[in-house]
Amino acid sequence: NAFVPRPQVHTWSEAIGNDPESHRSAITRLIRDQRRLSKFVEENAASMTGATGGIAVYLIGVILRMFDLAGGRLRNVTWEDVRACEQQVGKLVDQLLPVDDGFVARARAVQRAQPHMLDEALYALFERDPQEGEPALDDAESFKIYLLMWVATEALDRNWTPPKAFDGL
Repeated sequence: NAFVPRPQVHTWSEAIGNDPESHRSAITRLIRDQRRLSKFVEENAASMTGATGGIAVYLIGVILRMFDLAGGRLRNVTWEDVRACEQQVGKLVDQLLPVDDGFVARARAVQRAQPHMLDEALYALFERDPQEGEPALDDAESFKIYLLMWVATEALDRNWTPPKAFDGL
């Protein structure tokens, strides 16, 4: 698929971050509707420490919301989609490691579906200082969340048909 333009993704990301309450019902609905994908995220989030699992589920919801805001049609992700995307991402993980000062640049250099959405995730997880009331995540937990978001974005992009008038990149 064509990429949702970076300025649009950033605008949506800021709007969701600044006023999460106005997006909460849509995010909840989207997570519920994408049951297989949310089950995959919840299963993986269960092995994360502290609040990390809840953060992962929320951030997947933000990715879902961006696809929703982009319009078009989003089919339900299947287990086959999840497993295929998990394998696809798994084959590229060695190109990203280690999680050090060069990690974000390496992650951005790898070919990904909807890279602007994933770049916003990288910013939120690795570059932005936690805001008041947000738990600080260590790099290992942020890495786990990023991988889940990457798999989810790949699976969602496979099942997304942009609207006819979509002007992506």
